[in-house]
Amino acid sequence: MSTTWRDRYLRSKYMVQKTIRDYSEKPQLRAYLEIFLTLTAISLFGIFAIRPTIKTIGLLLQEIKAKEDTLKTMNDKINNLKIAKDLYTREEDKIKLIDEAVPIQPKPDSLALQIEELAKRDSIFINNLTIEDTQILGGANTEEDQDLSLTLSIYGNYSNLTQFSNDVEDLRRPIKFDSITISSAQTKDGKNLFMTLNNLSTPYLAK
Repeated sequence: MSTTWRDRYLRSKYMVQKTIRDYSEKPQLRAYLEIFLTLTAISLFGIFAIRPTIKTIGLLLQEIKAKEDTLKTMNDKINNLKIAKDLYTREEDKIKLIDEAVPIQPKPDSLALQIEELAKRDSIFINNLTIEDTQILGGANTEEDQDLSLTLSIYGNYSNLTQFSNDVEDLRRPIKFDSITISSAQTKDGKNLFMTLNNLSTPYLAK
């Protein structure tokens, strides 16, 4: 037979009264119950007390991990910079050769000096050396290949002129020309061959 709410109420009331009676009559049970309630209260208060500390520790651990990752990234970058520096030092001479071959500025004075030294070495004479007007410094912000044009007329004997034209093509700074014109004329040194290198140009990097 199903119980009514009155029966349930009476049973609950009886259990509460019995517990209170046992608590009053049995010191051992009272002691255990007090210890249990005390430990429960301590546990609850302890959880609420250390929760902010635990949260703070978690945040600190996350921050330490992030800093360790950042430190590792920085160490990797430092190592890469050291490798790049060592590579540059090892290849520095080759880089200088490249800069001499295709300079960042037109450097017409350096080019003229190379041609003059080459003419002296091959025992020929420069009749005319003209370099086109060019901006030495500054200029456009774009970085692209440009050509420096020049006009060169020389004279001397045939073998020396031929040697000079070959040496011009072998210069570290490349010089190209379309054609060669040779003529004969009388000078104070006697009859000489004149050679004109037509449409000379050399590249440089405008920056």
